Amino acid sequence: MKILFVHNHPSSFVRIDQEILSAQHDVHELYVSWRKPRVLIEATIAAIRGVLWCDVVFAWFGGFHALLPFLLAKMLGKHCLVVASGYDVANEPLINYGNMRPGVRRWISRLVFRLADRVLAVSHFTATQAISNAGISPSKLQVITHGIPRIPACTNTNERQMVVLTAAHFSETNLQRKGLIQLTQIARFLPEFAFVIIGQWDNRVAQHLKQQAPPNVILLEAVEYGLLRRFMCTVSIYIQLSFYESFGMALAEAMLAGCLPVVTNRAALPEVVGDIGYQVAYGDIQAAVRAIRLAAASADAAAREAAAERIATNFSLDQRRTALLQAVAAVTTRSR
Repeated sequence: MKILFVHNHPSSFVRIDQEILSAQHDVHELYVSWRKPRVLIEATIAAIRGVLWCDVVFAWFGGFHALLPFLLAKMLGKHCLVVASGYDVANEPLINYGNMRPGVRRWISRLVFRLADRVLAVSHFTATQAISNAGISPSKLQVITHGIPRIPACTNTNERQMVVLTAAHFSETNLQRKGLIQLTQIARFLPEFAFVIIGQWDNRVAQHLKQQAPPNVILLEAVEYGLLRRFMCTVSIYIQLSFYESFGMALAEAMLAGCLPVVTNRAALPEVVGDIGYQVAYGDIQAAVRAIRLAAASADAAAREAAAERIATNFSLDQRRTALLQAVAAVTTRSR
């Protein structure tokens, strides 16, 4: 089968799906970035050529980048699948986040979802958002959770640093959505811990965080994916203080590496951690401080194994691979 794989950011989870599909099908990538007019023209030409060539258009996120390929595909009687994950189905007025906020983006995303033959949600929370915010019919919605690639076993590593890690892009949105400002406030109460925030760099946002952060907060630019996974094997605690999270890929990767999670009890985060680690209310600084201390005290080999086992059992890469390939096959089979 020939698949046009459309996305607007080469995140690790996007690359994972691209590799899954490429292993069994002929896949051409269409990476759409709208930063320059010339790129828009090139992407339009590539979309036309790609849709004429393919049997199926597979898009990550229901946004503007998927609209033209989906419109062309439906005009030619071809099939479309889209992965719904986060901003494309979100409507969070308190943090002004999500394509389902009033405006043009809402209209575009809803049209993309309407054109899709199948919408694949990365969590049950995302599925409920897709129905309530984006008006997606449950009949064409399917939950296929992320699959977390394994790394060399590191859960039994005894030499764990007293480091509290979070991975998040340094963006204006993430100051609230990912709770980065709160993290700097929490660090003031825990000088015995190093707090490491690592992610795609933005000088203005990074400087803003540095001005508010105590000396035990370390800001690092994003590193190669494999290096980040190996670093996770050396730290004790992973913290995710998000207001909104469609899944929490880095959180799951850290748990698989044996980190104990401290998360907010919001969105899809409880769905990922289950009964492992500690959950706190968004914005409750003192509860987060207590949770980190409890996590550090309980971060023994058994706890690390339990964290890793939850991810390996519930969010394996094999499970996503099987479900994803079946979803693509089912769309074309039904039409025949």
